Amino acid sequence: MSGKEELIDGYYQIRPAARLIHTIGSDLIGDSYAALVELVKNSYDADATKVDIIFKYTEIGNENALVISIKDDGHGMDFNTVINKWLVPATDDKLKRKLSKNKTRTLQGRKGIGRFAASILGQEMTMSTIDENGEKSEAVIDWRIFKTDEFLENIDLLVEKKKTNEVSGTEILIIAKDEKYTEIVIDENGDEETIEKIDTKLSYWNKDTLIQLVNELRKLISPFDESIDDEFKINLSFENSPFPEIDENIKIDTYPIIKFYDYRISGTISKEGNAKLLFENNINPNAIQKEEINVTFDLDNKTESYCGLIRIDFRVFDREPEAIDNLINKGLINPVSKQYMGKNDARRLLNEVFGVNVYKNSFRIRPYGNSGVDWLKLDHRRIQNPTMRISNNQIVGFVTIQSEEESGLIEKSARDGLKENESYFGLIALASRAISELEIRRLAFRIKSEKSRGKQTKVQDTINSLFSLAEVKTTIGKKLSEFKIDKKAIDEIDTILTKEEEKKAELKEEIEKTIAIYQGHATLGKIVNFILHEGRKPLQFFNSEARVMERYLKFYKATKDEENLEELTNSINGFKVNSKFISNLFKRISPLAKQKRDKKTDFAVVNVIRESMDVFKSQLEDENITITISGDEKIETFGWSEDLYIALTNLIENSIYWLKISKSKTKEIFISVHENHNAVIIDIKDSGPGLTDLEIESGAIFEPGYSKKLNGTGLGLAIAGEAIDRLNGELSARSYNQGAYFQIEINK
Repeated sequence: MSGKEELIDGYYQIRPAARLIHTIGSDLIGDSYAALVELVKNSYDADATKVDIIFKYTEIGNENALVISIKDDGHGMDFNTVINKWLVPATDDKLKRKLSKNKTRTLQGRKGIGRFAASILGQEMTMSTIDENGEKSEAVIDWRIFKTDEFLENIDLLVEKKKTNEVSGTEILIIAKDEKYTEIVIDENGDEETIEKIDTKLSYWNKDTLIQLVNELRKLISPFDESIDDEFKINLSFENSPFPEIDENIKIDTYPIIKFYDYRISGTISKEGNAKLLFENNINPNAIQKEEINVTFDLDNKTESYCGLIRIDFRVFDREPEAIDNLINKGLINPVSKQYMGKNDARRLLNEVFGVNVYKNSFRIRPYGNSGVDWLKLDHRRIQNPTMRISNNQIVGFVTIQSEEESGLIEKSARDGLKENESYFGLIALASRAISELEIRRLAFRIKSEKSRGKQTKVQDTINSLFSLAEVKTTIGKKLSEFKIDKKAIDEIDTILTKEEEKKAELKEEIEKTIAIYQGHATLGKIVNFILHEGRKPLQFFNSEARVMERYLKFYKATKDEENLEELTNSINGFKVNSKFISNLFKRISPLAKQKRDKKTDFAVVNVIRESMDVFKSQLEDENITITISGDEKIETFGWSEDLYIALTNLIENSIYWLKISKSKTKEIFISVHENHNAVIIDIKDSGPGLTDLEIESGAIFEPGYSKKLNGTGLGLAIAGEAIDRLNGELSARSYNQGAYFQIEINK
């Protein structure tokens, strides 16, 4: 249509400009790595068993050039397919077919644009393909012509066909150069300006980008498929390479280091959230510890939804110096020297491979797993709880998802990840829950073995040691005796030190009080949701009933009707009841909110248990949890009653949390008190999911930071234990096959 032709009303077609090819190719796909991956995926879709990628450095027309060859042994295409499908942008052929020609592979291509990403790699391309009947088709494309002002319909491409005896397959040859070109841009004044630029398709590939390409290709194929008969190999080679430090021939396979993990959790999570997982402790490869885990992961957040069946394989590496030594001793070999790898090489290899990768139909979805892409926010979780959580650079992870139709996980057109919808956030939540299952077992083992840390010291023991001069007195006494000092003089020095110790006793108690106050406040923060729940009903009453009272008062003033006064009286009584409820609530939590403490006294144990239970009264009723308290009302112990209150509040809060998510029909808490001539003993049992033997044996549950709750701080049991220490007692976990069992033993 000429610009001089008069346009009249009627029907017209959308006529895409030639630049559209660059938009859906170089602009949409994003980078050269993604472009090569798209072409490799096409080879996979063609049922190829291998694809060879060759970088050949040469000269073309006296100019330095790089010829990139991507060649496969697949079934190829006939002439009709090349013309009516391969040359058609956004064809829905693969979307409809779903399976490869041999019906053995799920097709990777869906949107029909991946092949046009070749325009990122070079200025010219030749595609040669041979089908299984010996029909050879060849298309030559100069990508530069798609930067003109022409309409796409006016650009002709040369495509030829002939018969051949060659075996089936497809080869794409791409010529890359560094070329100058001009571009017209509009400046700030609205004027056209011609700018000279350089298209750096040759110099883009340097030592660093080629090493990154090797890493990208190594991560491309899911390791889950390493035992599957459907072979697909990728080989990368270089000819006349200016980079001698890069091997000329590289067989692309998975990183061998992933076999030498310290801990691993793997298995499946169903579309309903039912997880069947296997935890492995591989610190000692000669005695691998395994544990089967069957659990249901619930999604509470409205922004999250289940995302079909997912397969997970998370492998975690400790990074302390002795852990790196252990990693090497497991058999980490340098592929060149065939000797054990050095520590620096091992760390470098970990730095290359770490991250959690996502795969769909065997192929990786970029950029998940790339360095710096912490899509599960593992480093953020670690900041909140460094004792328990792993960091992103400690994990090599593989998550395999189902197709879009089954998972709801939709890949972005630009090949830069998944759309952030409810299914995506559900995937994050489920993967995080699986990692948490690994983390709690890892920490329990590390605590039990005192791995890479000193023996755990209680706060109370540290304070006692700080203010005790017993060891100093003994040492000084021995030294003075060796020097034949008069015993009377030694006794005088001992008396001076004893008096100094007594002076410090008051300071010691003040420090204990301060710590106790802070722990009371921390406990108050932990149960704030329970307090809000308790106070919500009376506050709602005050809010609604105040308006009712205003209305009846207005009616009474207008009518002097006594019935309105009766209604006002009823409302006032309601205010009294709810005010008393609020007052009692504040009274119940006051031990946790105190700013100072009185002197230690004898106190009735059962009374404190009841006061602790009363904080959760409404929540216990709402969740149908029964709590039974038994024991002699007269049993007393000495100390600050607030310490027992703090400990019991944390323990009851824990029981309620686990009973709420428990599948058990009966939800019960039992607290009993008895005494012997040495101690007062309090047993706290519930019918929840209970504790593992490792948690009990290692004492991990009392470690600050250890938490099985999804967003737990891991402070509750640690605070409870320290509060009991101040009572000259001990908090312990006991084996119990019907739930969790904690025992408090306070020495008389």
